[in-house]
Amino acid sequence: MRPDILTLYEKFSLLSIPNPFTLSDIDTRLKTKYFAEDVDLDQFEGLKKDPYAHYESIVKAYTFRDERGFNQLEKLNPSEYLSSEEINLLINSDDNIYMSGGTTQGTSFLLALETNIFGGIKKESMVLGNEEFEDYLKALYLTGYIDLEDDFLLEKAHERYREGNVLKYFGYTQGESTF
Repeated sequence: MRPDILTLYEKFSLLSIPNPFTLSDIDTRLKTKYFAEDVDLDQFEGLKKDPYAHYESIVKAYTFRDERGFNQLEKLNPSEYLSSEEINLLINSDDNIYMSGGTTQGTSFLLALETNIFGGIKKESMVLGNEEFEDYLKALYLTGYIDLEDDFLLEKAHERYREGNVLKYFGYTQGESTF
């Protein structure tokens, strides 16, 4: 049993979720939901050698050491991806307003969904029946933006995700939706 996409859409319609998120929106979300801490970029100078990190456009670095946030970030991870190492997120921005990319150190399936959500979705794609938009709604549900009262399905949805039922357009994916 899964939450109905129409129910998710109706709840979404009542919310004011940024699309895309500004750097300030991201900062607020990461610090309030996951207890992120700012980290000096100098701690990640090794990424200067990584051509995929685009070190020159990194504007913010976070670490997730607080147990409450860390546990949240691991709740979608399959058991083989649970670890005690810290999770770091470095945010790139080409305009100092919106995120243009990011580098995650450590594994968090939930943080992968969050960073995709931060990037937003095109307004013209926000139509029921569009698989990308429906995956967006599911990602919002899995990460807690969409909250269904007395929701007995959420833990089941998290379990399905941990078992490998992924979204095509959001999170770690192989290009097909099985959720």
